[in-house]
Amino acid sequence: MTLTSEATRNSQIRVYDPAVSVVFLKTNERFGGLSNMAPGFPLRINGIPIRTSEALYQACRFPHMPDVQRRILDEHSPMTAKMRTKPFRSQSRPDWDNVRVKIMRWCLRVKLAQNWHTFSELLLATEDRPIVEQSRKDDFWGAKVTKNGTLVGMNVLGRLLMELREQLKSEDPESLKIVEPPPIPEFMLFQKPIEPVYAGRSAFNFGEGEDQKHRPNSPPIQRDLMQTSLFEQPESSQDQITNREERLGSTIKSEKLQPYPEYKDSGQPFLGKIPAHWNLFRNGRLFSQRNETGFGELPILEVSLKTGVRVRDMDNLKRKQVMSDREKYKRAAQGDIAYNMMRMWQGAVGVAPVDGLVSPAYVVVRPLPDVDCHYFSYLFRTASYMNEVDAYSRGIVKDRNRLYWQDFKRMPSLVPPIEEQRHITRFLEAVGSKVQRFIRNKRRLIDLLKEQKQNVINQAVTRGLDPKVKFKPSGVEWIGDIPEHWEARRLRTLAAVRASGVDKNTNEDEVPVMLCNYVDVYKNDRITAAIDFMKATATLEEIRAFELKAGDVIITKDSESWDDIAIPTFVPEALPGVVCAYHLALIRPFSGEIEGEFLFRAFSSDPVADQFRIAATGVTRFGLAQGAIKGAFFPLPPLEEQRVIIAHINEKCAEISQAISRAEREIELMREYHTRLISDVVTGQVDVSGIEVPEVAEEELMALEEDTADDVIDGEGDMDETD
Repeated sequence: MTLTSEATRNSQIRVYDPAVSVVFLKTNERFGGLSNMAPGFPLRINGIPIRTSEALYQACRFPHMPDVQRRILDEHSPMTAKMRTKPFRSQSRPDWDNVRVKIMRWCLRVKLAQNWHTFSELLLATEDRPIVEQSRKDDFWGAKVTKNGTLVGMNVLGRLLMELREQLKSEDPESLKIVEPPPIPEFMLFQKPIEPVYAGRSAFNFGEGEDQKHRPNSPPIQRDLMQTSLFEQPESSQDQITNREERLGSTIKSEKLQPYPEYKDSGQPFLGKIPAHWNLFRNGRLFSQRNETGFGELPILEVSLKTGVRVRDMDNLKRKQVMSDREKYKRAAQGDIAYNMMRMWQGAVGVAPVDGLVSPAYVVVRPLPDVDCHYFSYLFRTASYMNEVDAYSRGIVKDRNRLYWQDFKRMPSLVPPIEEQRHITRFLEAVGSKVQRFIRNKRRLIDLLKEQKQNVINQAVTRGLDPKVKFKPSGVEWIGDIPEHWEARRLRTLAAVRASGVDKNTNEDEVPVMLCNYVDVYKNDRITAAIDFMKATATLEEIRAFELKAGDVIITKDSESWDDIAIPTFVPEALPGVVCAYHLALIRPFSGEIEGEFLFRAFSSDPVADQFRIAATGVTRFGLAQGAIKGAFFPLPPLEEQRVIIAHINEKCAEISQAISRAEREIELMREYHTRLISDVVTGQVDVSGIEVPEVAEEELMALEEDTADDVIDGEGDMDETD
């Protein structure tokens, strides 16, 4: 359906009578789930979870811009996902106008296939009536209301839904459970061709063929948040932690790991007893130094403390590094071990995955025969071995000591037979993939709990707690309908807004203060005396204007990230001597108008927060003008109702926060045990030689590396020329 010329467009205009049509405008209406903006219909494309069909559709604009696709899909709100595309729409795929209808048809089919029960029931409930998306502005995808009450427009979305409904009624509805990608060139997600989609594979693993029930304005159902155990056994979260040793230790079989039958004294206090058939050699008998330069065309390698050495993503560095003379960089051949001389004691060591370049501050060693570098990479990152590095390192200051090649080659290392080395490596890779799967599941659980928490806030501060209340238009597109006894007011009528410029620099002529900085705001929902504030000075005028009072709300007014604009925090009690710092704005509610804590929760809600993200300006750094903050609209219930809403949010959010803390603790415990297991296996404290280990798919190993992407060593001692 390519609709370009005016004549063609006019021929596609339709007129609908709302009295005999299924009309949807808002997602919380009877048929609101037909909207692309509707929550509760999660998707999964190429294994990537996607919250709404709107986000999927918008991401398809930019197959050539994976970073933009990621920004779109990272948004929690479909409206902000759509708004994310605004700065880039001129860079949409060149054939966008010609393929967008085909892509929308495909998105709707994916929505049906992966939410089969809920979406098919919703479509069939429309019976044979026309389906129309009512829109205030868009008469292409929807239809506008005319003076006589009819709906006029091309209504392309409604017509695609009617087309899908007829296919659902056909003799072969099962064919809709497999969705092939449309015949469109460069139809990709994150630079990979989009694969066929199958029914039952929803975005958050709700179960085979069972999708999350669509309940407008309701948080996700708790039962859908349960995760499978590490080895796919149905255990409670507590059981997962209690039994983690048995599950991880056995990997495939059910028996617990046992020690080797015979041990001998290693002669090394940091190793103790070792298996009787293992050897102990100096590293000079296992490796030779590689000191080759002049390979400037090779990729740069970097080190992660958890996964070792990998190729650096030069296009997405958080900090730009100067590498003026790559010819001085050392070559590390694929399979070599490279370590940072100053950071070896932290585990800055690993196996080069490809031929690449490392900083001159690194040592590169090549393995001699009967050496499996991956085994030694695990061994070198154990706590006992990293502690031993200190004894062989040289320097004036301890944390600046360097482990030179001459000293590294004198260090003793455990050496199992080569086949046992390889088996240990396979075992640890298999266990590592299981651990990362467990952690990914827990992270998804945490994400869902955070969404649940956000839904509680959104519902309470924009629609109240009374399910029987009548609604009225707020007059503000972002907020939508509000209870009929509420108001929608600009912030300037509810609170004083003061943009802080108090800097962290100290001045002997000014008064010493403690500075509430933007880091404090990012990390805490509430600012209390327990926070370790930055020390600074301020003038008396700055103290009078920005000293924190009970009921204040602080928000971020500028940031390097668009997502971090207008992040709020609440000040529950006065903090004499603590001053709101630069990069922040202090919001002080007017007495009798709005409760500070309600204002804080309103700032946290998606409909209010969207206003600030859209108002933010900038290219490399985003900022909010004071007028934009003051001009934002807020829903305003009566004061007593505000207090009831605050109590409700606090109660519900406390329960969810406890569940999040439990999941985070489970991740921490699993990581602790995994670290201990690695140490026990590579030092011979337990015997895994008799355990059958399946091959680990390459994509699982890559996923393990991606899951630890935030552990890259940064600053002095990194793989750059400043070392």
